[in-house]
Amino acid sequence: MFEETVSIDLGASYTKVAYRRVINPNHIGTFEEESKILQIDGSSLIPSLAIRTRDPQQPWFFGMVAAKMNPSSEMQVFQNWKADLFRPANDKVSGTAIVIAHRFFVWLKSKLESAGIDLKKCQTRIAMPAFNTFDERAELVARCMDLSGWDDPALILKVTEPRANVIGMFAEGRNVVMNGQLGVNVNYRQMFGLQNVYVQAARNFALLGTHGNLVKILVVDIGAFTTDIASLTFDVTEHCEGLNIVHQNSWPLGVINELDKPMFEKLGACHGFSQTDLSFDDSEELKKAIHNRTAWARNIISNGNRLQLNVSANEDFELAEVASKKFAAEIWGNLSVLVAAEIPERIFLTGGGSLIPSVAKEITNLAAQSGLRVQSVVQNNDAPENTEWSSWSKSGENLQRLATALGGSNVVLQASAGLIYQAQTGIRQQPPILLNPTAGYKTCRCQGANKDCCFCDGRGFV
Repeated sequence: MFEETVSIDLGASYTKVAYRRVINPNHIGTFEEESKILQIDGSSLIPSLAIRTRDPQQPWFFGMVAAKMNPSSEMQVFQNWKADLFRPANDKVSGTAIVIAHRFFVWLKSKLESAGIDLKKCQTRIAMPAFNTFDERAELVARCMDLSGWDDPALILKVTEPRANVIGMFAEGRNVVMNGQLGVNVNYRQMFGLQNVYVQAARNFALLGTHGNLVKILVVDIGAFTTDIASLTFDVTEHCEGLNIVHQNSWPLGVINELDKPMFEKLGACHGFSQTDLSFDDSEELKKAIHNRTAWARNIISNGNRLQLNVSANEDFELAEVASKKFAAEIWGNLSVLVAAEIPERIFLTGGGSLIPSVAKEITNLAAQSGLRVQSVVQNNDAPENTEWSSWSKSGENLQRLATALGGSNVVLQASAGLIYQAQTGIRQQPPILLNPTAGYKTCRCQGANKDCCFCDGRGFV
């Protein structure tokens, strides 16, 4: 049985949550289930923003409520607390971030429960950057979640962001399992689609002999505070998806500091305002409008004075495009060295920054000059639904931003983790037998049956 799963992509600016119902392939046939995206306050992008007040009745605000606020001087705004949570130093800043994480997960848990999810009866998987500190970071977040109510018997599992991201891009929320003569297997052909680069390579290897067994792709995740470059290699001959080699670099080239900051400084000089005069929500709306060359106007308060802010001139749009191209060139400058060494078959652009038209176009052009193809990720043109759980195509957002959350809930991860995957031989992984465990250790909640466990890595004890 493929357990029901909640998947959390904890981003610096936005958090995304996906959910897949249980799949029980208890007879011969094909079983399908779609992963859904959680909508909070009508949005699939949940601002990771936290605002602390001095009001004992309402000490914290999160999500879209916080995003629409213009905080007073008595409030504290925490926008990048995720980075502070992983500071190497155990200081006041990291301590504050742990408090914020605890409060955020308490709030998120209440939203999930109100949407009908029993967290005690399903697995929760968190996606973390594939850095050397991956295991430590995943355990830290999992312990914050435990303190917030995600405690025994719920399993808290981990997955690297690049792996979840590429599975989410390939499957687009589909989960397909087949029970046949060879036992229970994931059906990649139906889940990924015939035109997928992985499926095409597997077909050409097995049927035509025109492709090797390895498929190499590059995923460029342009985020709020960093750009993460992951080189991923699939082995099409393995029984799972064969994603074994992940090489990732991360650079402090994020949209907020390297694109938004210089752009807003120039816009502010032209129109007499500061980005801090805008709420988080208004700031996001203005960025989307100016990058798409659409007029935007608001009445705001700047330096105590009312101001009619109107961003609509060609000069405004040109300013944004110049800043975007400079940002894209900085990304390619770091990326080009890895590209030359890896020579990937395909490059995928993901993350919120990849949705900025001039950024994506500039990187695509620079890649083409090196003879490389940038594959566009599916865009969302459907109208949003008025439901708490929506298919990604009805969520009002694009796959670039939702792929990691969708991938984290995919059946591929459960199959390859060894928890429920039954190989052709019928041999199933069993929990380890703990003989005379070291004093002070106790049996982990996963019973040693899952190598993705945040707490024990499948050892069976903590």
